[in-house]
Amino acid sequence: MRYRDTRIDEQERRISIKAIPISLVLEDSNSKSYLCNIMDTPGHVNFSDEMTAALRLADGAVLIVDAAEGVMVNTERAIRHAIQERLPIVVVINKVDGLITELKLPPKDAYHKLRHTLEIINNHISAASSVAGGVQVIDPAAGNVCFASATAGWSFTLQSFAKLYLKLHGIPFDANKFASRLWGDSYYHSFSLFLNPYTRFTVK
Repeated sequence: MRYRDTRIDEQERRISIKAIPISLVLEDSNSKSYLCNIMDTPGHVNFSDEMTAALRLADGAVLIVDAAEGVMVNTERAIRHAIQERLPIVVVINKVDGLITELKLPPKDAYHKLRHTLEIINNHISAASSVAGGVQVIDPAAGNVCFASATAGWSFTLQSFAKLYLKLHGIPFDANKFASRLWGDSYYHSFSLFLNPYTRFTVK
């Protein structure tokens, strides 16, 4: 069921054409609820005027990027308009599962593709901010990047993944410190377990 595609032509073409406002009560990892008023806008470049108008009303922008396709023309336009409106940006990299099931990438290559996508986004933000001022950095360690698969029904940030992992395995460790090791030039070193049982990650 595509609740947001209310028009017949949207349902037939399976794309969003007009912006649709929705209100959701969302719960964070600490079980605190928030009422979020969301303006869902089309991602197709032919309907970018809907996105531009919605940004005038927004307090922040959630930028959804296809993990396989990466940054497209309309993505650049969305970044530029969000920076002009001085809105904080949160990036959702969707269809992460497609890197494995469709592109057949091994974990290392999938990581480098995700990292390259974020580098391109940061380059566009930096270029747009040179005019508007106030450069924002998109970084998973900062909590403003979410990895998702809409079709599979899951999403996570490094912080939420770290909290879930530590809770499931009953490990008494700081979730934020663990999350900071889940991205970047860090790797698992089994020999470090013999040296220090609490040091499981070594920075290159």
